[in-house]
Amino acid sequence: MEILWKTLTWILSLIMASSEFHSDHRLSYSSQEEFLTYLEHYQLTIPIRVDQNGAFLSFTVKNDKHSRRRRSMDPIDPQQAVSKLFFKLSAYGKHFHLNLTLNTDFVSKHFTVEYWGKDGPQWKHDFLDNCHYTGYLQDQRSTTKVALSNCVGLHGVIATEDEEYFIEPLKNTTEDSKHFSYENGHPHVIYKKSTLQQRHLFDHSHCGVSVPSSLPINDTHSRHRQKRSVSVERFVETLVVADKMMVGYHGRKDIEHYILSVMNILAKYRESSREHVVMIVYDICTYKNKPCGTLGLASVAGMCEPERSCSINEDIGLGSAFTIAHEIGHNFGMNHDGIGNSCGTKGHEAAKLMAAHITANTNPFSWSACSRDYITSFLDSGRGTCLDNEPPKRDFLYPAVAPGQVYDADEQCRFQYGATSRQCKYGEVCRELWCLSKSNRCVTNSIPAAEGTLCQTGNIEKGWCYQGDCVPFGTWPQSIDGGWGPWSLWGECSRTCGGGVSSSLRHCDSPAPSGGGKYCLGERKRYRSCNTDPCPLGARDFREKQCADFDNMPFRGKYYNWKPYTGGGVKPCALNCLAEGYNFYTERAPAVIDGTQCNADSLDICINGECKHVGCDNILGSDAREDRCRVCGGDGSTCDAIEGFFNDSLPRGGYMEVVQIPRGSVHIEVREVAVSKNYIALKSEGDDYYINGAWTIDWPRKFDVAGTAFHYKRPTDEPESLEALGPTSENLIVMVLLQEQNLGIRYKFNVPIARTGSGDNEVGFTWNHQPWSECSATCAGGVQRQEVVCKRLDDNSIVQNNYCDPDSKPPENHRACNAEPCPPEWFIGDWLECSKTCDGGMRTRAVLCIRKIGPSEEETLDYSGCLTHRPIEKEPCNNQSCPPQWVALDWSECTPKCGPGFKHRIVLCKSSDLAKTFPAAQCPEESKPPVRIRCSLGRCPPPRWVTGDWGQCSAQCGLGQQMRTVQCLSYTGQASSDCPETVRPPSMQQCESKCDSTPISNTEECKDVNKVAYCPLVLKFKFCSRAYFRQMCCKTCQGH
Repeated sequence: MEILWKTLTWILSLIMASSEFHSDHRLSYSSQEEFLTYLEHYQLTIPIRVDQNGAFLSFTVKNDKHSRRRRSMDPIDPQQAVSKLFFKLSAYGKHFHLNLTLNTDFVSKHFTVEYWGKDGPQWKHDFLDNCHYTGYLQDQRSTTKVALSNCVGLHGVIATEDEEYFIEPLKNTTEDSKHFSYENGHPHVIYKKSTLQQRHLFDHSHCGVSVPSSLPINDTHSRHRQKRSVSVERFVETLVVADKMMVGYHGRKDIEHYILSVMNILAKYRESSREHVVMIVYDICTYKNKPCGTLGLASVAGMCEPERSCSINEDIGLGSAFTIAHEIGHNFGMNHDGIGNSCGTKGHEAAKLMAAHITANTNPFSWSACSRDYITSFLDSGRGTCLDNEPPKRDFLYPAVAPGQVYDADEQCRFQYGATSRQCKYGEVCRELWCLSKSNRCVTNSIPAAEGTLCQTGNIEKGWCYQGDCVPFGTWPQSIDGGWGPWSLWGECSRTCGGGVSSSLRHCDSPAPSGGGKYCLGERKRYRSCNTDPCPLGARDFREKQCADFDNMPFRGKYYNWKPYTGGGVKPCALNCLAEGYNFYTERAPAVIDGTQCNADSLDICINGECKHVGCDNILGSDAREDRCRVCGGDGSTCDAIEGFFNDSLPRGGYMEVVQIPRGSVHIEVREVAVSKNYIALKSEGDDYYINGAWTIDWPRKFDVAGTAFHYKRPTDEPESLEALGPTSENLIVMVLLQEQNLGIRYKFNVPIARTGSGDNEVGFTWNHQPWSECSATCAGGVQRQEVVCKRLDDNSIVQNNYCDPDSKPPENHRACNAEPCPPEWFIGDWLECSKTCDGGMRTRAVLCIRKIGPSEEETLDYSGCLTHRPIEKEPCNNQSCPPQWVALDWSECTPKCGPGFKHRIVLCKSSDLAKTFPAAQCPEESKPPVRIRCSLGRCPPPRWVTGDWGQCSAQCGLGQQMRTVQCLSYTGQASSDCPETVRPPSMQQCESKCDSTPISNTEECKDVNKVAYCPLVLKFKFCSRAYFRQMCCKTCQGH
């Protein structure tokens, strides 16, 4: 069954439960100067105001027209604010040309921020400065985002493809400061987001709300009831509460932006369904300190109940949006996927956002069909009427920057696991975000990274997350509004007689809304009356049959015979049944079958558990009404009103006649004028009493008498009465059983006027039913009819219809017949899609043994119940071979071992069963996975000085010198010039050799050693004085 998600409008009010934090926007630092010391690096820049073409206008970046503040509900005065501004600044070797537009839709008209402490509200504000701008870098509109305020200088963020830059005025240099110079401009600090250090410790259990008294709740429920099965906008006024610990963790300045970022993700669920649109709300109204081990708590179907329209959610970072959406689903009546429904079970649709546990196989970006059915039932049953009134407020426009671009994967990890956490697995970040825990383990809570988080796959070198998938960076679905498709054929009538309904559907699929487009508004399901002829005389009451269907079902371990309960205090369209012979009743079904009458004295019928008006022409929603004579659309001229007051003094202790009521009387009322011990009685023209006869007093209830229902009432402190709608099928006599003095009885009713026939003297004519016709079916319930004919009253002969009043003609009677079930037969469903597109798959179809037990009812039997051969349920399909496909082997290790590098892998063209390898030309080149991707195993160690071994001492005897090599080498062993000279090791040092006391024999021949070729150089540079060189070059050094 297709459902409709109503559009819900955000009216956002933030209440921060905090009492111990001062107003400085950085709670961790006492001053801007201290903050700057903790940045890894920052730069100073002087922005200038320019025109659209970049021409200099002024050093003034603060606009005097922003000096006055406005309340959030006040319109923006164009005289107070400049709608377009352009600035230029330079930093980090880049030039930024800012194109800014005044943000007139920053928040709702009634946006309010309140800060609460132990004793209640401490401070609130609803003011907005006309100095908040959004925009982009000139000529880079699609790839950049800028959000700045120039209230006291430029303050905000500049987001480019590669980095996000924060800018703020340097303290004491604004235009109001004595240090400001119109000639030199405003110095500003600019720093990259990646330089921020997380100095606060993270406690992922942000519980601790403890409020002694409840917040006031304004009752804004609309009393107007919308028509069911119609697509209309719904509105939810929203309150968001952040507790003291959460405010302390994020900081008073940042908490508002952080909460809006989470709610911005949450709002994406308006576009998560192919068929439906929804915006989810977060409404905290119950305050508890525990349990904090549960991510969220919510009341099922409590959206419009003041004490239950809430959910409590633990802050686990940006992934909190999934928890909040899940809990709000409970508020709308959704159960978990797989609990009481088929979603998430084997052979059915996979579990989605309403899964009991989010795993890697869960798709938390959309709602299952079961969830959509739950909210359809919730809204169509009338439990969402509090959402009908539109508040006089404006929708909140969320920032266009994706949350994953504001908070990268590392920062999302820090939200969940603390200041030291970071991302530790990169493959499926869009499905599961893996982070380092405090124990340095790689863990996940199976929640995906926020949309816009950077990602990479084998086919996409640079992408970002969207709806759980990694898509090319910068791509976003185009917004397409939905359009209604054609109406379906009218369905089968819910009843064979007595007034049933059939329905027709249309779907919002021409086109279906996508990319955040709007869902269709208007009628989604329509109904019409069918089989409005009365059921045959003596046919079983439709509600009675529904109760009797529970006779064979045990109730609290016992079996009962159930009859419809007709007392008060119950919903008219719920199936309340009375246990026959016992003094209790119970609701056996929340809604009767469509087409069941709401009550016996009305033509109105139940549809989807709601009572719908039916005109006297038996047409659903018709305005046709009966006149006082019970003639549909009549003028009241076919009957006379009879009124009287019976106050005769009569002897006590017996039955006395009050008035005779002729056959055909309508709108009968008999009522005592005062409380007495007397009792009204009703009998036929004979001595058969229907009510309070034979000195036996009946309990007040409904009595089926003379073709109509008489309601006998005897309240404790009020006079008793007897009422019937009529018409009566026989003459009746009202009696009174006198126990004391007759205080008086009033009566009134309308009697039909006899019509005169043509040529006859005051002969009356009336409509009568003919004998029953043949049954229309041989089994499973057919229908017999009684034709209506016009007869004379005096001789009961049939005459032409024009002698009888056409306005009072009763409908034909119908009754059920041949109710025994039909013989069993096979039901064969359509073949489902093949499990594989090639290489041989299987397709299946439903095969059931069924037996028709009613005109619109069937029951399923065991296969043995059908005697003919059982049709096949599955067969092979798509046996053709699959074309070759690319198969990628595992990635190699990252090379080099540090710094930027690459990973490589082998990609082969293989058969679908991987048994054969084909030439690469046989696989499509455009789908070939990459064979190389970038990687990094961390920063490389810096170059270092490397020394060799010391050489031989230069002196053979005494003091000399020895040398060694000293090189600056990178981690790869290559020569580098980046080693600091201040720590360079020495390459030469003094040495000493022991002298040999034995003189050289004069008899030894003085000659140069043959292998030494440098003796001439020894002489040239005067090294002969050194013992070593003198010995090696003895002949050369002689005489020197």
